[in-house]
Amino acid sequence: MRSRIFLSALVALAPASCLLNWDSLREPDGGAPFDGSIDAAPPIDASNEATTTDASDASTDATTCSLELVINEVQADGLQGPSDEFVELRNGASCGGSLFNWGLRYSSASGSSPSQLWTGQAGDTIDAHGYVILGGYAFQAPGDASVLGRISTDLNGSLAKAGGGVGLFDPGGTLVDGVAYETLTTSTHPFIRPANAGVDGGAPNPPTEKSIARTPDGMNTNTNATDFQVATPTPGAPND
Repeated sequence: MRSRIFLSALVALAPASCLLNWDSLREPDGGAPFDGSIDAAPPIDASNEATTTDASDASTDATTCSLELVINEVQADGLQGPSDEFVELRNGASCGGSLFNWGLRYSSASGSSPSQLWTGQAGDTIDAHGYVILGGYAFQAPGDASVLGRISTDLNGSLAKAGGGVGLFDPGGTLVDGVAYETLTTSTHPFIRPANAGVDGGAPNPPTEKSIARTPDGMNTNTNATDFQVATPTPGAPND
């Protein structure tokens, strides 16, 4: 009995450094104690968390759409005189886009060096299957239509009504579409389609208060004489 009391007192008076170090019972690699604590978290199975991406799905639905612009209608002389003129652009694509730095140029019946009539500004756009109007100084858009830009700055106008042509250029300066209307005095007008059509291969001349329009709307065989017909003007709307 005395020996037990003596032993208990001895343990109580022993310094902490002499007490049993439980960390010494850990595995050499620093693992859990030998008693197998129930609080230890099970290892994570990385294979259960992994997700895979099928590269074939990454761009399956991706589509590329570019503007498909043509000169759709031209009026050279209206009720208000020479500057009551317009050029309508049509987008045949299923997407809209910016018209920034697109350009419209004019060349006379003799095929003069093309002059810039209009340059698209930042914020100028065209809708999918939409239209924009580039109007002369005196031109007024009908109904809910609006004029995107002006192609003349005074009452003299820019488009001669007895022969000439206009060309549409993309931002890189490439001719995208053109139409020349008779009477032409050169067989190499820069905007006639096709390029070898000659002096008699242009679209018909637009009479006063009339236009020449792609008929049916948007028709483009790349032949001015076939694609354009004299029409009642429909700026900003499909051609009849």
